[in-house]
Amino acid sequence: MGIVSLLLGSSKKKKRKNPARPRAPRSAVARALRHTAAGAGSRSAAELGQRIATGLSTIETAVLAIDTVGERLREALDLVRAANTTDDPGHRALFAGRYDDVRAEIDAAVGSASHNRINLINGRLIGGKHPALDIELNEDGRAGVAVHVVNLTTGAGGLELSPPRSGFAENEELSMIAGEIAAAQTLVSRVSERFLDHAALIADRLARLQSAAGPRLIEPELPTGADAALPEEMELGPIELGITEIEQRLRLLAEREEAIPAD
Repeated sequence: MGIVSLLLGSSKKKKRKNPARPRAPRSAVARALRHTAAGAGSRSAAELGQRIATGLSTIETAVLAIDTVGERLREALDLVRAANTTDDPGHRALFAGRYDDVRAEIDAAVGSASHNRINLINGRLIGGKHPALDIELNEDGRAGVAVHVVNLTTGAGGLELSPPRSGFAENEELSMIAGEIAAAQTLVSRVSERFLDHAALIADRLARLQSAAGPRLIEPELPTGADAALPEEMELGPIELGITEIEQRLRLLAEREEAIPAD
């Protein structure tokens, strides 16, 4: 065979192809994409989480104020009981004066319990038209929590705590106000329980979203109680301060009476 024939024959040989690489199954691709997204954190989870966290802070602000209201109601009951132990009109008037201060402190605590311009316990419609705070727990809005506004002011439609019109001089007034305080404590306890249940449900959902958000930290738009700081004297003053102040006044009154010469 000549050289030309050999060259022609070699050109007719088929070229060898590289073996095809096996394609990854779709499930493996999906897993890889999920891992990549988890590494960066889910932006949508973080954004939804921020809205939920803001709603949770609004509830927490209300719960803190409710705790203050509960403390003041306990003091109010102590004042009524103390007034019942004396027949002295002056002493009773001192207890009545402090009780009126307690009513004002309850209204102040309730009035300042707003977060993100929303107050859940002052009995007013949110934005003048909404009776509840709706917190969506997923993007499509199919799951959520409606936190209804309640009235914990001392007036009508709320705790309905009557002012001490007779200055605690009448036993009937003491008995009536003691009953009002007991009813108010029941209402406050029920509201506190409901709000805490809402908070627990929302906090659980928030924890799941934080896991999905990865390194993206979920925080509320405003810190809890950011626009609703309680007055300083209410934050620092324990219940016993009111009773102590009255006791001091009673001692001074007794000393003055002893100093007055008898006729």
